[in-house]
Amino acid sequence: MNNDGQFIQSENYSVIGYSPKNILSITIPVLLTMLSTNLMFMVDRFMLAGYSLNAMNASAISGNFVYIFTYMLIGIASSAEIYVGQHNGARQYDRLATPVWQMIYMSLLSVIFLIPLGYFSDYVHTLPHYCVDDGIAYQRPLLYFGFLPSVISAISAFFIGQGKSKIVTIVVSLGTLLNILLDYLLIYGYGHIIPSLGCSGAAFATVIAELVQVVILAAAFFSKRNRDIHSTWKNRKFSGEIFSKCIKVGAPISAGHVVAFIAWYIVQVIVSHVSSQQATIYNIGLNIYVFFLFVGEGLNRAIAAITANMIGRKDLKSIRETYKFFLIISFVISGVISIPLMIFPDVILNYITSWKSDIAHLYSELKFMLYLVVVDSTLETIMLVIWGVLMAGGDTRYPAILSQFFYWTLVLLPTFICNKLGKLTGVSIYEFTMVWLVICLIFFQRRFNSLKWYTKLV
Repeated sequence: MNNDGQFIQSENYSVIGYSPKNILSITIPVLLTMLSTNLMFMVDRFMLAGYSLNAMNASAISGNFVYIFTYMLIGIASSAEIYVGQHNGARQYDRLATPVWQMIYMSLLSVIFLIPLGYFSDYVHTLPHYCVDDGIAYQRPLLYFGFLPSVISAISAFFIGQGKSKIVTIVVSLGTLLNILLDYLLIYGYGHIIPSLGCSGAAFATVIAELVQVVILAAAFFSKRNRDIHSTWKNRKFSGEIFSKCIKVGAPISAGHVVAFIAWYIVQVIVSHVSSQQATIYNIGLNIYVFFLFVGEGLNRAIAAITANMIGRKDLKSIRETYKFFLIISFVISGVISIPLMIFPDVILNYITSWKSDIAHLYSELKFMLYLVVVDSTLETIMLVIWGVLMAGGDTRYPAILSQFFYWTLVLLPTFICNKLGKLTGVSIYEFTMVWLVICLIFFQRRFNSLKWYTKLV
């Protein structure tokens, strides 16, 4: 790194500066990766909605149940990225593959509990009666192959840790396109050649797309160059010490994912038991909301990486300038993708209500829900930008505990109370979410201003 705070071109790193142009060069690939992943989830749900609204609701509920376990594994597997980065920075190129292999082993070992969970899906669920069959059909295959996302995360860590994220972006994008194609073929069927499989078809489409991603990443991981320079095959031996270190680092991240998904799952189950119509309102909004999260998640990862380098240089002025620039980016991107929902809601709602005539009378509620989703997604994007700065300084416990405490008290608790009083609707969840985000933003901004995160690593 030179005196102007820019990384020097080398065999393993790209030139990354702190001008708006260079910040965007880091941020855009990360955003594209997150966009591809979230787009896959949204298309999955909306294609199932065209098949059956109960199928969409079932996949949303069962999907969140599955994600509790898959994201737990991803949180642990992603810890390999830290060790790959450390070895790469120390020019210990022949050690990069060791932590990756340990997390591959961890992923494979997870079948010990994933397969029984899938097998006993008839009993391990909290689905309402109107979507039990569809929910189990969607849940079971995803649990059987629930180790695949963490294998993808582990191998991806090998490339991301070296700053070579382009191949990961390409592979994830290809996987998304394949998943969309297979969704259409397997959910609806194709003449007499491919039968209509509904929810199970959507699940198998996801599994096949994930398998293809694993194969491509593995081929790159075991390329001749990587075998020669990074010993990707020779370092396949299990190491209890490195395995334990990866688990120790990844466990807090994993715990955060688990607590968050449990809370979302409980909320979703409560709403689903109110009525299928209220579940439909909530899940349509959730599909759009989750899709918009690619902005916040992408900006979170990008600003964390950039700010960490600035903290190492003790350059608080540049951190503040970068923070302001990311806020501008968040408003611009959120504004652009929100335009269709804010200006043309009737076009979108006419399409949605055309799926099934029995939700046409929910038009006004759906319209209000769309406005709330725009506000909530914008607020969460800003929150994740601040969170990224705190993470860069090693201040991870405070935002994780605070956000989940307020979610459980400001979203989950009111949801439970309103349900008991018989006043819960799908729209009210997004009203509670807005309150949660505003409170979190106040506390996060205070934490940012306190500079406690800045003094942790300097």
